[in-house]
Amino acid sequence: MIHGEDLIGAWRLVAWEIDFEGLDQPVHPFGEHPVGWLVYSADGVMSAQLMSSGRAGLDGRSIRKLTDQERIDVLETFFAYAGRYRIEGDVIIHEVDVALNPDFIGQDQHRKALLENDRLTLTGSETDARGRQRRHCLIWQRVKGAQ
Repeated sequence: MIHGEDLIGAWRLVAWEIDFEGLDQPVHPFGEHPVGWLVYSADGVMSAQLMSSGRAGLDGRSIRKLTDQERIDVLETFFAYAGRYRIEGDVIIHEVDVALNPDFIGQDQHRKALLENDRLTLTGSETDARGRQRRHCLIWQRVKGAQ
């Protein structure tokens, strides 16, 4: 069972992989070395930002001045959402009210949690657009001194 006080603070992303039904190897959506922050506050608010490491810079240009393909590249290498959270047993429920993906807004994201020392593993399952089951596994490392 997870307790709120166990989560409070900041966490850095170590790994994110997705296991797809019917595939032998997991997919790493943001590469082998993704970058990310996950923050849980004592008053029940959470925020998560994830991205591919080594994203290309914009050379000082505004995102509004990029080509359509450049904007797509920026969008496809970053993910974020925030809102309140609650804990039910070993499941953390993120109540999303701000998100890069508008479909997440108003949704509850259920994440099974396993806390071992300073490592937090969050897993969640869903059905993709092709009807296949997929399971996300994100591993987070607690940031020392960030509680």
